[in-house]
Amino acid sequence: MLNLDMILKVTWVMTTVGFAVLLSDYLRLRQQECRNNTDAEGPPKLPDRDYVQQGSSVWCWGDNNTDRMCKFSNLCFSPQHQHFVFFHGEQTMTHGIHNRFQPALVDLSSVPDHNTQYFQYVDLPVSALRDFEKVKIFPGTSLIFNRFNPDNLMHVFHDDLLPIYSTLRQITASDLDPFNLNTRLVVMEGWRPGEFVDLYQMFSTEDLVFKQDLVNSEELACFTNAYVGLSKATTWYQYGFKVPQGPKDNITVTAREITQFTDFVCTRLGIEKIDDTESKYIVLFSRRLNRLIVNEVDVTIALAREFDMRVVTLSMESHTVPQQIAVIRKASMLVGVHGSFLTLAMFLPPGAVVVELFPYAVNPEHYVPYKTLANLPGMKLTYTAWRNTEQQNTITHPDNPWDLGGIAHLDPAEQDAILRSTEVPRHLCCRNPEWLFRIYQDTVVDIPSFLKTVHTAVNDAETNKQSTCSPSTCQDEYKTIYPGQVVDLTCQIVQSSDGRVGLQLSWQPPWNLPYLDAKDTKYEVWIQEQGKASYMPWILPFTSHVFSEGIGAGLDYNVWVRCIVDDTVVGPFADAVQCSTKGS
Repeated sequence: MLNLDMILKVTWVMTTVGFAVLLSDYLRLRQQECRNNTDAEGPPKLPDRDYVQQGSSVWCWGDNNTDRMCKFSNLCFSPQHQHFVFFHGEQTMTHGIHNRFQPALVDLSSVPDHNTQYFQYVDLPVSALRDFEKVKIFPGTSLIFNRFNPDNLMHVFHDDLLPIYSTLRQITASDLDPFNLNTRLVVMEGWRPGEFVDLYQMFSTEDLVFKQDLVNSEELACFTNAYVGLSKATTWYQYGFKVPQGPKDNITVTAREITQFTDFVCTRLGIEKIDDTESKYIVLFSRRLNRLIVNEVDVTIALAREFDMRVVTLSMESHTVPQQIAVIRKASMLVGVHGSFLTLAMFLPPGAVVVELFPYAVNPEHYVPYKTLANLPGMKLTYTAWRNTEQQNTITHPDNPWDLGGIAHLDPAEQDAILRSTEVPRHLCCRNPEWLFRIYQDTVVDIPSFLKTVHTAVNDAETNKQSTCSPSTCQDEYKTIYPGQVVDLTCQIVQSSDGRVGLQLSWQPPWNLPYLDAKDTKYEVWIQEQGKASYMPWILPFTSHVFSEGIGAGLDYNVWVRCIVDDTVVGPFADAVQCSTKGS
């Protein structure tokens, strides 16, 4: 083997060229030696039991379980105890786990503060690892979460898939995709995989890992790099666990996030993009088991004749979810009885109409998940609800099982009260017998009133397409671009001929203003005498002005200026400038 020390000892008798040649030969041989050693060692060593001996670590961000997410190193799961385990060792670090037991560290699902969705772990010293005979290491990045109700399409999309998409975009990175598709999804609520399991598999090239898989393996499962919990940023509805159901407070999701998500799903499913030149049609969702439209054929014919459009009928029994999405993607109208299928309205093209049908005694204003979806900022969907107001047009099923609306198990007085009621009162989730009784009715749709409702919505949709409006009236906050700080803010003392003192302020517009397509630009100026809490505000349409009102001689002032675009988009204040009228 060549030795670098020997080479250096003989360089004094070599020319510079000769040294360069010999050094090049040495480096080439060293590279070959490194390659040979690498080949002999084989592929990079994967983490093993010894890696877990370093201990677990956790880093969390957020104030409590409802807004917290956590990243773990060496988080393990004991199949025997069915608990997550945190091993405390020499390399352990913990950050942000305050209030860990009040009531939990993290919510495993996007449904906030539900007592079936809490995540906790059990603490052990790393020495306890010797008591686990078998250890299975899951290398790479894993996302650990609960599905909330994987048998219901609304819950699948709203509570699981959208939050999974949002979370993966936050915690992983990819040069080609919105996130790293190699992230492993670890599903811990304990339900069977379910009929919609393939929708979850879209988000990872790794096989899904279910809780039952870990339990059956009888091995301590350790995840080298795990994130726990799902983002709640993309949800818009709460199901009535503490107050009657309705839109959640402080909704932040907009059409931008929905569209990015639906485009991703369509790409993964191989569904082609919308061609605006293609003829549109109406989609009618047909229920085959319950909540039936008794005169569905009549409704179909009436829609086709009234709007001179083809009506396509979809159902869970005859179409897979990807097939339904492919059809809805190009529809101009979606019609269906209140139910989880209407979640797929998120795949409708802009300008489409959503028509939701409600059985007798069910108030549409009390159950609005799909109305809320259609009205998210920027969605550009027109929503309407039709309600059966004629008791003779409903078919009830009092002898059904309780969870399908049956009331035969109730005492006669309660049954009679439900039968005589004309509207289901507001209620909490999830077993209100009157709600279940009414929502599982079958309905004969009154064609004239139904068509009138649909016509109104179609006209509204057409008006919306033709209208021009400002961001404040069209709810375009989802694509707001804010002006930056004003620049070159300067201040000079001026004095009028009558001896009055003033401040001449000048500044330049934000440098990004030309990119904002602003129709109107104004500037807000604050002037504050130093030592006082109050300030004098002005709104100006120009970038230079002499201020004399309220300005006195021999005083010091703080001045702030910010840009306002189109009356509603407010930029940040520039750094304060100190002005003085002393010596004037």
